[in-house]
Amino acid sequence: MTISQLLSKSFLFRGLSEEEIDRMLEENRPTKTEYKRGQTVFSSDSAECGVGFLISGECQVLREKNGGKTLINTLSVGDCFGILSVYSKEEFPTTVVAARACRILFFSSEQIKLIIAGSSVISANLIDFLVGRISFLNRKIATFSCTRVEERLAAYILSATETDVQSSIKLNYVKIAEQINAGRASVYRAIESLTAEHLISIDGKILTVTNRQGLERIIK
Repeated sequence: MTISQLLSKSFLFRGLSEEEIDRMLEENRPTKTEYKRGQTVFSSDSAECGVGFLISGECQVLREKNGGKTLINTLSVGDCFGILSVYSKEEFPTTVVAARACRILFFSSEQIKLIIAGSSVISANLIDFLVGRISFLNRKIATFSCTRVEERLAAYILSATETDVQSSIKLNYVKIAEQINAGRASVYRAIESLTAEHLISIDGKILTVTNRQGLERIIK
């Protein structure tokens, strides 16, 4: 698979033809860097690197918390990182580390700004991405602004699932407790309560939404 084909999988270049991406690469000449497993690829200290696109291998996005590191996301071929650092001088609490040997294509911040300014398609893709981030943060705010554990749990489940009438997520009590700022025992009781109301169902380690409208009513 060519680099232009890989980049076409990124949200930023969605909708561009391979020929258009090839021209963009020719005009901007990004740098290509290889990393070994365990090496730091991107952090607040290296934000001047700009925006990176994973063209081979796999990376993990980690956040330091209480002296340890929490896995936030896993990046695969075609994914990118660092786009927010282009427009913000704030330090970012996450670090990108090579989960296995990988190659990263880096565009400098100035290159990315010129690329975005020069294409209405790419500008629209960036706006869609930022709107998605805002929606995500709004859902997080809704989760933590609820008072009862059942309300916070309902908000979390709604944010973690799709908008389908019935959708499922993997049941992880530790993660849920951390996400909604509640004790594990409280999470168990809240899940039992939502299950008794037939708003969700549990099958092994899978939590399924059975009444999305009912969950939405809880947090209103």
